[in-house]
Amino acid sequence: MNPLKYLFFLMLPLCILHTGCGDFMDTAVETRYLEEDVFVDYSRISKTGYGVYTALFSFGFDRISSAMLASACDEADHADVNSSVHYFNNGTWTATSNPDNVWSTFYTAIRRANMFLEESADYRLILLRDTLIPSNRENYLYQVRDIEWLRAEVRFLRAFYHLELLKRYGGIPVMKEVIDDESTLVNRQRDSFETGVNFVVDECDAVIPLLKDSWVDFDGNKWRGRATKGAAQALKTRALLYAASPLNNPANDPDKWIRAAQAAHDIIRAGLYSLHTDYGGLFNLGNGSDGNPEVLFAVQRWNENTFEKNNYPVGYDQGGQAVTCPSQNLVNAYEMKATGKTIGEPGSGYDPEKPYDGRDPRLTMSVIVNNSTFNGRKVECWVGGIDGIGKLKATTTGYYLKKYVRENLNLTQNQTGVHSWILFRYGEVLLNYAEAMNEAYGPESKGGLTMSAKAAIDAVRSRNGVAMPVLPPGLTQDEMRERIRNERRVELAFEEHRFFDVRRWKIAMTTENLPLMAMQTVKTSWNDEFEYLVFKKENRIFKEYMYLHPIPETEVLKGALVQNPGWEWE
Repeated sequence: MNPLKYLFFLMLPLCILHTGCGDFMDTAVETRYLEEDVFVDYSRISKTGYGVYTALFSFGFDRISSAMLASACDEADHADVNSSVHYFNNGTWTATSNPDNVWSTFYTAIRRANMFLEESADYRLILLRDTLIPSNRENYLYQVRDIEWLRAEVRFLRAFYHLELLKRYGGIPVMKEVIDDESTLVNRQRDSFETGVNFVVDECDAVIPLLKDSWVDFDGNKWRGRATKGAAQALKTRALLYAASPLNNPANDPDKWIRAAQAAHDIIRAGLYSLHTDYGGLFNLGNGSDGNPEVLFAVQRWNENTFEKNNYPVGYDQGGQAVTCPSQNLVNAYEMKATGKTIGEPGSGYDPEKPYDGRDPRLTMSVIVNNSTFNGRKVECWVGGIDGIGKLKATTTGYYLKKYVRENLNLTQNQTGVHSWILFRYGEVLLNYAEAMNEAYGPESKGGLTMSAKAAIDAVRSRNGVAMPVLPPGLTQDEMRERIRNERRVELAFEEHRFFDVRRWKIAMTTENLPLMAMQTVKTSWNDEFEYLVFKKENRIFKEYMYLHPIPETEVLKGALVQNPGWEWE
C-alpha cells in the first residue's frame, strides 16, 4: 500500500457549519487515518466531506493580520500600523510576502475534495447494510441520499476554491484528481484562465441538478451552512462575470457578457430569492442567514465578540478600538437620497456643513459617522470627543465600521453573538446581471430576457428601507457603467468585492493610487454644531503588474510554474 496515496489528513473542526456544540461536527481534533479507516461508514465519510468546508473560514472579518480585505483597497484604513495588510497599500508586497497568499490554503482544500470524491465513489456499497430489515433499509436510503448531496456540495466547493485562485493569480493548475507522484506535481504547468473558468462553470452545471434548493429545517442541525442549488448558480454567475471583465476579456467579446447575464438571469427567473427588507440587519442574521431570502450561501461561524472588540468606537467602556476605519473615499460614493445624484453633481442637495444629512441610507447602515447613535449613545468622532481622532486606539479616518458589527453586545460582560459571513447574496446577483446586460445590450434593452440592466440596478436601489431614486432614463452605456460600478461600491462595501472589482475592471491604477482620505471634525458649539475638514490620511501605491497576485516563490522554485509578469524582480 502506497502511504502517500492512502494517508489522509481528516479534519473534524469544532462546529464548522454551525455555531454551537452538539452539532453534526462537534469534534476539534485533526487525526491521521488510513484510507481503510476513514471510508468505512456513514459517520466518517460524512465528516470527511464536511471537512472540505473548513477553508471557507479564510474569508471575511479579520483574516489578514487582524484586518479586513477592505483595508487593502480604497474602502478603509487599518489602524494597526504593524498589520501586514499595509503591504498592499505601500506597494511592498512580494512573492514571498503576500498578505493574501491563499495558494496553499485553497489547494489543500482542493486536494481534500479530490480525495473525498475519489475514495467515496463506492459509497453505496460502503453504506450497504442488511436492507431486509425495514429500519436498516430506511437508514441506508437516508445515508445514501445524504452522501449524494454531500458529494455534490464538495464538487461545488472544489469549483469555488478554484475560482478564488483564478481571481487572484490568473491561470492556475486545475486539479481534478489527487496527484501523489512528486515528479508529476513538480512538472504541473498552469492552465489558462479560460480553462479554469470553464472547469468552474462545467462543475456548476453538473451539480446544480444534484443540490438541494434549501436545507432549512432538514434533520435538526445538519442543514446549517450547506451549499444549495442557488449557491452553485451564483458561483457560475460570478465566474462568468470575471471572465467577461476587461482584465480577462481585453478584446471585449460580447458573448462572454451575454453568458454572464444569462447565468444571473437563471437565478432571477427562478424566483427563489429576493432582497431582504432590512439592509442594516442583513449582516447580523447569525444562524438565520440560511432562512433569509437574500442569502444564497454564507459561512456560519460561532458565538464570538472579537470583531466587536476590534471595531466598537474607542470611547465605549467596553474596550472598543478602531481597527477597520472606513475611508472618506468610500463615504463620498454614497449619493443624495432626494435627488439620486452624487455629492459633487450640481443640484445634488449636498451640504458640506452637514455632510451626512440626506444621504443614501446605506451610508449610516454601513459606517458610523460623527454624532450618529450607536449602542445607546451618540458617537463623538470630533477632535476632543471620546471617540475622536487622536485618542489611543481611536479611528484614523473619522469613521468607524458598522456593517457586520453586532451593536448591542455588552463587551464588559463578554457577551457574544453569532456571525455569518455572506459569500453570495441576491443583491450581488442583480448587480452582476446589471453589469453584464449593460455591456452586452446597453442600459435599457432586455436582450430577449425579462429585465434590463436599468431595471436590475433600480431593484437594488429600491430595497425597502433604502428606497433610493431609480436611475434616470436615457443614460448612455458609459454613464450606466459608472452608475453600476458605484452601486456595487456602496451596496457591497466591506464584503470583499471592491478589492477584486477594481482589478477586474482594470481601474486600480487610478483608484488605488489616489490618496486615502479622511475626515477631521471639530465641534464648534454645545448645540451639536460641527465643522468638517477632509484631509489626506496617506498616499498609496499600486503598480501595473499588481493586477494579479504573485505565485508564491516557493511554488515557482519547485518546477514548471511560471511567475506572473512583473513579480520576477520583486
